[in-house]
Amino acid sequence: MEISRAIGVGLCGLVVWGCTKASGPGSTPPLAPVAQPGEPVASSSTPREPASHDPSESATAQSVDPPAIAESPHPQPKPNPYVAPPIRTAGDLTVHAPPHEPGERFGGRLRTHVDGALSKGSPRTWVGPQVPGFVVLLEDTMELFLLDRVGDEFMAFYREPYGAGSCEAGGTSNCRYYARLYDIEGHELWGVALHELLSASTQLEIQDVRYADGTLYFNEACQSYSSGAKGKCSYLVAYDPQAKEIRWRTKNLVSNGEFLIHGDYIVAGYGFTGERDFVYVVSRANGSIVHKVSVPKSAETFAIGDDGLLEVRIYPGTLKLFEMRGWDTSHPKLVATTRKPSRIQTVTR
Repeated sequence: MEISRAIGVGLCGLVVWGCTKASGPGSTPPLAPVAQPGEPVASSSTPREPASHDPSESATAQSVDPPAIAESPHPQPKPNPYVAPPIRTAGDLTVHAPPHEPGERFGGRLRTHVDGALSKGSPRTWVGPQVPGFVVLLEDTMELFLLDRVGDEFMAFYREPYGAGSCEAGGTSNCRYYARLYDIEGHELWGVALHELLSASTQLEIQDVRYADGTLYFNEACQSYSSGAKGKCSYLVAYDPQAKEIRWRTKNLVSNGEFLIHGDYIVAGYGFTGERDFVYVVSRANGSIVHKVSVPKSAETFAIGDDGLLEVRIYPGTLKLFEMRGWDTSHPKLVATTRKPSRIQTVTR
């Protein structure tokens, strides 16, 4: 089990797809009636004198005005952009509507909405929320990997598969990543190549990305052991897409795997084989570490129950529960508890 953690990720890939938008009413001009054999061709309403022809010249077709067609008092409705096609493919990715359920072995350090290996040529299936028709599945060679609805907006995250150009399985080069935000009408609000924002070109991997209140948060996780990057990895980053600037970057070794946004703070975790494991509380205002607790193994997922308890799933599946005290103050704390958890209601905010 420890060997699988050192590998760092399960693999995932792409399928090239082209989507043809349905056109709205009036997109195809009306055609003039076609004359039947033995019938005269329809002419314009104003009589015209017969044209004289020079026998030495070849005849040319006479133009006629098409008859006026009254507009329908009941125009056809425009296509609904939120209706997802029954099946879409792009590269190695297949997206069904409704989406497939995750497989039994679905999971790992990467937060993802696809099930399958991460390498080019390996089939992958979408197991996340339904993908609206306006969300593209492929950004250049990068495949749709996550889709979060945040209010009336959709944040789409794309990742390039291993072997598709930028990175290889077992290599150290960073893969290419892209994030895009759509509004509820399907208009693109912004797009950013996230690999261009990473602090180094090797040893880094985006394992989770979230969008909240106009800010995009993502981690620059260590691909494997932190020693491979000389400890310069697993930062948590806040990016302002409108200003096109990084707001802050935490210290190193703060976030690998998933993280959770809740109120004014982010809960993140770092840990790996032979390294110390912690859960951190990070200020969304400036990226400072305001609290941390030690855990026996690395934290894999975070969720909040109806009773306000934070559920932290520790590798390889141990459950730890924490009360979230002082979350509305400048000194939040995580306090371990043995209370039984209630139904989990969220894993994002």
